Amino acid sequence: MKIKNPFSKSNILIVIPVILVMILDLTFTLVGQPEYYWQNYEFFNEGSPLGFILFSHHPAYFVLFFAIYLLLVLVLVTNLMRPFNIMVAVAFFLGHSWGSSSWVPAIFYKLTGIDTIDSWYLIIGYFIVVAIISGFCVNKWLKIKNFENT
Repeated sequence: MKIKNPFSKSNILIVIPVILVMILDLTFTLVGQPEYYWQNYEFFNEGSPLGFILFSHHPAYFVLFFAIYLLLVLVLVTNLMRPFNIMVAVAFFLGHSWGSSSWVPAIFYKLTGIDTIDSWYLIIGYFIVVAIISGFCVNKWLKIKNFENT
């Protein structure tokens, strides 16, 4: 079986939403770490059991693993047959959307210094932005796929 290029013109639109939330999850996880973590890798904040182990040794392990993991997800999404590729894309999209959204209040505080009592609006706003970008990409991807099938 020939592996398809995840970044080809026909695949990029369906993987952009997945890449977006995975990269945001990685970025927010790194930025969201407490200041003292960067002096002592024993004090970190991570919910994923594997991420927990990697972070406890060094953030570079976490980033390296994440890069490999991201590429594997992209290969899966672009090489599985429909509807399995869509199921996998949606599963990783939802998981990393949730994971990255959990960091939004902490990132907001780091950027603005404003500690909100109700972070609900921040998280909903984040989901709205991610949904708009994703909806645009999926709509374009479906138009291309429909054009290819006619």
